[in-house]
Amino acid sequence: MNNDVHVLRKEKHWSQDALAARVGVSRQCIIAIEEGRFMPSIALAYNISIVLQRSVLEVFPPQANPPGHPPGRPTGSTARKGTGTLM
Repeated sequence: MNNDVHVLRKEKHWSQDALAARVGVSRQCIIAIEEGRFMPSIALAYNISIVLQRSVLEVFPPQANPPGHPPGRPTGSTARKGTGTLM
């Protein structure tokens, strides 16, 4: 999943630890999101956008169609309810 978490976090001069603390997740979670290895749940994406003072669409711009996934098909299964999907 493409996202601008890294860029927006750097604009605020925050470390990954600082963003993680503000959002209420681990630093490893922020790293995985920034690297595109973890797709956050809607609730987590919303919380990140609130903390970064941006819209969800600014932080997580929509993709036309993720590689290898036909339109209308899920891109993964939920790893843990409410947290997101490992990529």
